[in-house]
Amino acid sequence: MWSDHETDQDFLGFTHLVKAVTDVIVRDDLLPATIGVYGDWGGGKSSLLKMVSADLSAREDFLVLQLNGWLFEGYDDAKTALMETILDEIASKKTLTARGRSLFVGLVRRVNWLRVAGKVVKYGAGFAMAGPAGIAAVTALEAAELLKKAGEKVGEVDAEEVKQLLKEPEQEVRRGIREFRRDFKELLAETKLKALVVVIDDLDRCLPDTIIETLEAIKLFLFVPHTAFLLGADERLVKYAVRRRFPELPGERAEVGRDYLEKLVQFTVRVPSLSRFEIETFIALLFAKNCKVPEDGLKKACQWALATESINQGRAFNLSAAKTILGEGKLPVGLEEALTLTARIGPVLANGLNGNPRQCKRFLNTLLMRLSMARSRTIELKQSALAKLMLLEYFRPESFRRLAKMQADSDGKPQQLKLAESHGRSSAADDGPKKPAVEPGRAAPAKRPEPEPLEPEMEAWLNDEWLQMWLALPPFLAGEDLRPYFYFSRDQLGVTIGSAQRLSPQAQEALRKMLQESDGVRKLALTHAKDLNSADAAAVFEELANQMRQSDDLSDENSELKRLFEWVGARGDLSAQLVLAVRSVSDSSLPVFAVSGLLTACKGQNGEEPAKQLIRQWAKSSGNQKLKRAAEGRVKTFDAAGK
Repeated sequence: MWSDHETDQDFLGFTHLVKAVTDVIVRDDLLPATIGVYGDWGGGKSSLLKMVSADLSAREDFLVLQLNGWLFEGYDDAKTALMETILDEIASKKTLTARGRSLFVGLVRRVNWLRVAGKVVKYGAGFAMAGPAGIAAVTALEAAELLKKAGEKVGEVDAEEVKQLLKEPEQEVRRGIREFRRDFKELLAETKLKALVVVIDDLDRCLPDTIIETLEAIKLFLFVPHTAFLLGADERLVKYAVRRRFPELPGERAEVGRDYLEKLVQFTVRVPSLSRFEIETFIALLFAKNCKVPEDGLKKACQWALATESINQGRAFNLSAAKTILGEGKLPVGLEEALTLTARIGPVLANGLNGNPRQCKRFLNTLLMRLSMARSRTIELKQSALAKLMLLEYFRPESFRRLAKMQADSDGKPQQLKLAESHGRSSAADDGPKKPAVEPGRAAPAKRPEPEPLEPEMEAWLNDEWLQMWLALPPFLAGEDLRPYFYFSRDQLGVTIGSAQRLSPQAQEALRKMLQESDGVRKLALTHAKDLNSADAAAVFEELANQMRQSDDLSDENSELKRLFEWVGARGDLSAQLVLAVRSVSDSSLPVFAVSGLLTACKGQNGEEPAKQLIRQWAKSSGNQKLKRAAEGRVKTFDAAGK
């Protein structure tokens, strides 16, 4: 398996991005500078920052400090926490002159003064209201009490400074900022550094106040010559933090966040989503490393995959390339099988995960974990068969759930799956190139027998473009005993892979909004639903479906069922999954609006016909009379329209 942490080994083709960042930092005329490294969660920002750090650390007189935004979470004042951390790092990694040590001590004291200043202004309003005469009358004892209330140790800041701060708070704070910048600039000059590079990663995972205070600390206190700041974040979440932190600012949300960032960040580097061939190459190189390809062979493979010719031609590192580079018959054990698997599932993961390397890695880690668990029980699972089932689990969770029940009822070999694969192959053959007409005098080939008819539920699979692709994907599972696969896929790890655990931050935010009572908040989530990749959209769907199944009352207009209808209304590609999810709930639990809600969510999508079939079943049901009458009314409408 592979670590989920950042790496400085470039399997993603980030060389040009690394150079774009370092080219700014090594030019003294472009400093000071703040560089925003933006990209989606799991897109490779942290790895890019680590590669940049490794490059700059190897250069003479470049001091690189790597910090995490989470480090400052939980502090009352993230600004001073950041400043204090940077000073400590400089002192621990550079030998300071006597003048440098003096400046360092003074700067640490100024940081403490700034921390106290914020609290004194907050807690000293009562003194300030008394006016200049009242402030002048503040005794040293009262100033000490004020410091104590502010949470600071008496003696670290002089009482006279507190009195002056109460008298002219704004002027004193501005003076403190100017003096800190002056001394910080001198300290860096004493270190003889070409550049101090501060890398702050995961800024977007902090609370809005921490994000803003970190950015303000950089701009107000630390932005002096010979400094560069690298910020790793999802740009959208930082803009969201700006609006949360400054709700009073005029203008559209996107405009305010954009303008704020443009004032603080001079250069931007956006990490793009990986293309299909880049994802295939990434997965192939991961397997090559896992199969213990020698270091020189792995280096050659990377060079081949990231060469200009490979990029221009859109060619992925595959089995053929591996044999050419590593030598025919010299592939490590397991690599040929792994690269064959990569060719099959790589395109599916690339499309479904929007080229997200972290989610690809997590998929593969889960795959290998399950294979390992099976081997521990002396059970050998076929890697390709397990991978195919996991694709269904990730992207069509309700179909996976239904297949689990079907195989359990059929001793692991569901007949309907066999028929569906047969229908899928027939459809693919019908859509393929037409063969020339039979020549005169030659016997016509035997007509291919028509596959047995499918049950209505499985016909829905053939109406779903993704499921059609999945059915046609090798290997075919018709003759495979699926019981051990579902045992290790479900009994050990839950009903699905654990949709809540694999939600990206964007998907977590979408789910949080979908669970809100406010219609406006839910509409905001639905507006951005189309921006989620297929796996995240399916994971949000599964969480909502699980809550629907666990609900005691679905009749409320704000119930989990309504939220599920709303989500599928925005993500029509999940409409067939919606039908399966609703079918899994007892008719007696369903409210009357289930009829109209299901039809509205599935209208014009691949789930529309299965939805109508389900409603026809409800019309024949006797378990829920209200639902039955509503369904009967709709069936009459279908029949009148000839549908």
